[in-house]
Amino acid sequence: MSRRFSGLILLALSLGAAVAAAESPPEETRASPRIEALSVGIQDGVVLVSFRLAGALDADLRAQIASGLETSFNYRVELLRRRRFWPDARLQDHQVTTSVKFDSLSRQYGLALRLDGEVERSSTTDKADEMERWLTEVHEIPLGPPAELSPPEDYSVRVKANFPLHFIFYFIPWNHDTPWARTSLPSASLTDHGPLP
Repeated sequence: MSRRFSGLILLALSLGAAVAAAESPPEETRASPRIEALSVGIQDGVVLVSFRLAGALDADLRAQIASGLETSFNYRVELLRRRRFWPDARLQDHQVTTSVKFDSLSRQYGLALRLDGEVERSSTTDKADEMERWLTEVHEIPLGPPAELSPPEDYSVRVKANFPLHFIFYFIPWNHDTPWARTSLPSASLTDHGPLP
């Protein structure tokens, strides 16, 4: 009886490992998505934020886009004020969405960028590399005039990408949002009107 029970446990563990291996992509293609190249700049008296999402576009997403399903990436952009002995105060919280929808008749990608639900920019292209840059590279999201951010060393910007909740073995929830990326607002640069380093 105990041998039969042990055999059933080993069989269940083997099946579980096989299912997990089948659901997981190869190790070399399983890099976690992350925010890179987060930077702050000033143009025409407005603080602007730019960043890039790396490691998010895989073969499944590219196939989904090619099938004509609308595909979106969602980002949170927050402006924080540092507080001594307390958690940082969140002054602004913006939702940025980049989306693409492929039209198989025209062979064009319809592109849109929404800021807090409103269309901020839109475009079309027939080039896949331009479409991928649109989804994963966000340039110059406005956060308002720098005069309101004084002294600037007390402020920072952080960004993360939010992904839909996934389930392991169909019932264990797995949140795989990116970690926060964060950068400060350099004090010397807020008096300039060019991009920050």
